[in-house]
Amino acid sequence: MLSQTAFSPIATILRDRRFGFVLTGALGLNFALFSLGLPGWECPFFRLTGLPCPGCGLTRACTLLLKGEVQASIEFHAFAPIFVVLIAILMTSTILPRAVSEPLIHKAERLERQTGVTIIILGGLILYWLARLLLFPTMFAQLIRG
Repeated sequence: MLSQTAFSPIATILRDRRFGFVLTGALGLNFALFSLGLPGWECPFFRLTGLPCPGCGLTRACTLLLKGEVQASIEFHAFAPIFVVLIAILMTSTILPRAVSEPLIHKAERLERQTGVTIIILGGLILYWLARLLLFPTMFAQLIRG
């Protein structure tokens, strides 16, 4: 039998403040490095296989989106707007006092349980990755390599 947290992984992550601080810090550092033109963390999947992973290009896409370059962002990765919203929710729930963030976490948990949005996003991400990988492999690899 699946645990209750299997149905609400985003809410589970939002509740773990220590993990939230670490994740927010790592994401912020990677975005800052990219924004400054410095190398960020290389994708371990890409490094090992030579193939872009489902998330390859998301750092650049999210950074471009935050700079207001929407079209360029979407060209790098169509899921950037979704991840920017998820990162904003993570940062909000991590930084704000628990009394203020708890209603947000409850709403996220209810949304996950009622709609299965997490599975939908992950499934869409995998399908998007496979489409890019199978239909446009050269363009995808060039885009990721820069």
